Amino acid sequence: MSYIDLIILGYLQHGPKSAYEMVKEFETWNLHYWLKISNPAIYKNIVKLSDGGYLNSKIVKEGEMPEKTIYSLNEKGLVYFYQLMEYSSTHVGNIYFDFNAFISNIDNLPKEKRAEYLMNFKSTIAHKHQMMDTSYKKQHENPHKPDSAFLLLDLYKDLYSLLDKWSEKLKQHYDS
Repeated sequence: MSYIDLIILGYLQHGPKSAYEMVKEFETWNLHYWLKISNPAIYKNIVKLSDGGYLNSKIVKEGEMPEKTIYSLNEKGLVYFYQLMEYSSTHVGNIYFDFNAFISNIDNLPKEKRAEYLMNFKSTIAHKHQMMDTSYKKQHENPHKPDSAFLLLDLYKDLYSLLDKWSEKLKQHYDS
């Protein structure tokens, strides 16, 4: 299951785009906040989907600009999109936090270092919570936002709020 494929196939349902246009649009979505994804991986998957027959491609030249390849979703790609959506609806997966290794080793630190690092951790979580709240408020005012993107932002806003509260509990636990 490739969530990158799913993002690309879903996006192309709105019309043909070049790989560059897709990557730039995904950057405006702040996709890297909610998926482990990189621009090279997006380009690689677009080519893979095209080579696999899931996308149509057409080389175009506009004026003095260099040639570019425009990709569009075809019937095979739409079928694959539905397969990925069905799979995703029944395989939610586990939630892993990058900081789990830090938390699992916190007892291995001397008390002073533990207090310092826990304060760093709490400050970082609080900062991310604040950033997410700001993004949420900004997007809430955007009349052109897709519902699904806004709902994911809402999920992350709530998650960072919960992590902020939990980081305070963690700090208090080790302060006592």
